[in-house]
Parts: sequence; structure tokens; C-alpha cells
Amino acid sequence: MDKHYNEAKFGPSGHDESFAKEGLISTLQMPKWLRNKDLDLFEYSFGRGVRLSSDTAEAIGAEADKYEIEMSVHAPYFINFASVEQEKADNSITYLTSSLKVLNHFRGSRCVFHAGSEGKQPRNEAFARVKDNFMRALDTIDELGLGHLIVCPETMGKQAQIGTVEEVVELCKLGENVYPCIDFGHVNSLLQGALKTADDFQRIVDVLFDGLGETKTKNMHVHFSKIQYGAKGEIRHLTFADDIYGPDFEPFAEVIVKNSLAPHILSESAGTQTTDAKFMQTYYKSILQQK
Repeated sequence: MDKHYNEAKFGPSGHDESFAKEGLISTLQMPKWLRNKDLDLFEYSFGRGVRLSSDTAEAIGAEADKYEIEMSVHAPYFINFASVEQEKADNSITYLTSSLKVLNHFRGSRCVFHAGSEGKQPRNEAFARVKDNFMRALDTIDELGLGHLIVCPETMGKQAQIGTVEEVVELCKLGENVYPCIDFGHVNSLLQGALKTADDFQRIVDVLFDGLGETKTKNMHVHFSKIQYGAKGEIRHLTFADDIYGPDFEPFAEVIVKNSLAPHILSESAGTQTTDAKFMQTYYKSILQQK
């Protein structure tokens, strides 16, 4: 069951450089390591495929429970609910359900996924196909007894990818267990650096409130990192040391506090995920104390 917090929670997505520098290699070691840093979340990526035994996942889940670290997963990047090929669409459902099965062993509650790419189709046809196939996926998830888990369609950073804020809102309307994953680095890349002020972030939050209501908006899933972008959108993830591309976390922190949001916020920085997650947590708490 999803844990709805009263405040924002923070953590890294994946193992970062500092984890390795301390001689740690196993995700089994991650919950204790994060708890010692007073962080709350960890996201495990199945980007290249779900290759984790149920026994290992159970062991990681037990450690996460012991140290009160909330686990989430990222489903494989192969998912493409917009595919015109039935086999690929069917495989996409399997990739998602396989991720959810491991998430269940992790004792976590949220699974992030990329909806797909338009390919050579008109955008509206591609999105209609995404909705149809995703609805089939939600039916399958229920049939497998996994409907208590939350699936989070992610905003994407390239023009050809399905996943604008508005498209994610529409997908989230298809089921009670569908919550938005807003990747602000992706949104900023797609909008060519438009996220600069608190008002810029507020406009996105307002779209969520208007389309999805209070519960899903306040408890949204968030990926936050600075990302280099070009004319077609996202190029590569950066660290918080970047002062060219953005977006900066500070104005979003103001919006979190102003709207009493309680998102799960995962850092996807390039190698400094934990350090940057800790920066976000510290800054957010400083704003919270001023309220």
C-alpha cells in the first residue's frame, strides 16, 4: 500500500559515486546507508530489463523495511504502449507487470514507466494507442492481484516521446492507482529551459490540481535533475554543479511548501544522486521551518 506522507521525502535513483567510493556494491547495503544519511527513498531501475530474483528482492525489501526506506522501481525503457506492432505492445504490458511483481517483493508501492514514442504516427494516433494499451495493462495488473500498487507515467524530455504534462494527466485519469511522475528536468528540456521561477513550477502544479485533484497532486512522484538539452529536447543528465541548463530546485521547494505538497522526490543526477538528494532535503526543510 502506498505511504502518503505529510511532507516531501527524498532519496537517490540508483547507486551513485559516493556509494561506490565507500566500498559498497550491493543494493542490500543501500537502506542502512541511506538511513545513516537521514534520507527516505530509493528507486531501483530495471531500465535494461527485470533481472532480479524474488529471493533477492525479498531480502532488499526486508532491509528497506528495517531502515524505513521507501522503495520504488523504474520499469524497463523498452516499454512502448504507442507501438503499432501488437507483439511489442503486449511485451510492454509484461515489462510493466514484471516490474510490479518485484516491487511487491521490495514492499514498495510505486513503479515509474515511460509511455512510449510516436514513431511515424501522428501524435494524436500515437497517444490514443498509448491509452488503449495502458488500459489493457491496468486490467492485467488487476487480474494479477497487483492493483494495490501505484503506476506512474513519467513526463518525458524529447519531442518524439509521449509524456507532456497534459498527456501524463490524461493517463492518470485512467485508474485510481495511476499517479503522475513529473520529471522537472525533462519538462525543462522539452520547454527549452522555461522552468526558472516559482511561478513556472506553480503553473505545472496547477495543471495537476485542475486535472487530477488534491490526493494525486500532493502525493505525486518526482524526478529532479539538471539536464542538458538541445533543439529536440533532452541530451544528458548533469549534476547540481551545472549553472547553465537547470532547472534549479530552490523555486520548486517554495512551491512544495506553499501548496503543502508531499511528493516522493528522487534525484537522477549524473553520479551525485545522493549528494543532490540531500541538498534538496536540507533546502526544503529550511523553507519549511520559515513557514
